[in-house]
Amino acid sequence: MLRGRLELPLGGQRISITGGPFDAMPDGARGLCLEARAARLAEAEWQLDVPDFGLPDEAALRAVLTRMLEAMRAAPDGAYHIGCKAGLGRTGTAMACLAIMAGVVQGDPVAWLRAAYNPEAIETPEQEDFVRRFARAALAR
Repeated sequence: MLRGRLELPLGGQRISITGGPFDAMPDGARGLCLEARAARLAEAEWQLDVPDFGLPDEAALRAVLTRMLEAMRAAPDGAYHIGCKAGLGRTGTAMACLAIMAGVVQGDPVAWLRAAYNPEAIETPEQEDFVRRFARAALAR
């Protein structure tokens, strides 16, 4: 079950990223799996194990999202997916950080992601804080 879709304008193109459980990744999509126990883990192009309701390592997340953004810029017509178990907490956190790195977030990154992707995304106060710190760090760069 897909939870939503995020549209990112990159390099004059609109790139679409679906989100939800990793096991619901659309066929043919290039995916970032945030769930170590996903049945389709072997199909992930990118992987980052993040505990359920937990936070990613910031440097590791930045590195994997950098590779994902490079792939999106090189193949903007491709299908992309970010997923964890339910597609809300860890997925929403990663999607918000991806949008921050792409420079498309307006205002509060948590509110922006919830409006752009899914109102239930980014489930815990710790995930909210992580995304806001990530945004502040990106502005400082």
